[in-house]
Amino acid sequence: MKIFNTAILLLLFSSTTVFAQNSDKTMTNDQEAFVQVLDDFKSAIIDNDQEQASSLLTKDARILEGGGIETKKEYLSHHFHSDGKFLSAMDMKVISRKVKSTKSTAWVSTTSSMKGTYNDREMDLKSAELAVLVKTEDRWKISAVHWSSR
Repeated sequence: MKIFNTAILLLLFSSTTVFAQNSDKTMTNDQEAFVQVLDDFKSAIIDNDQEQASSLLTKDARILEGGGIETKKEYLSHHFHSDGKFLSAMDMKVISRKVKSTKSTAWVSTTSSMKGTYNDREMDLKSAELAVLVKTEDRWKISAVHWSSR
């Protein structure tokens, strides 16, 4: 069940612009940077690249999925691997994404559809993701991410 709650990436709320995938509005450079961090994190999960995934999370990051909360270390030691297998079996399509930010914090909220076959089961899921990013000395990093799906 926890695997099914791994709906990636993210609904960010930006204090500047709100946009949907099929909207006329475009993202600012900052908003594109937030989404790129999330896309890179998703790629690291799918590629089973623990080092890359770790570099995109703050030291005290929290990952919420399947009704639980994990630290960065806990997530990377177990759910990370099964999430990668699950996500690599899914065809994901972003339905909507909202971005909101201040000078030091960004929120990205994303709803997606996920379809595919995992463990010999056909899946057709709707997922929601909320990610909180913080500006560190050198770049934006994920401080918290919450995934759910049904």
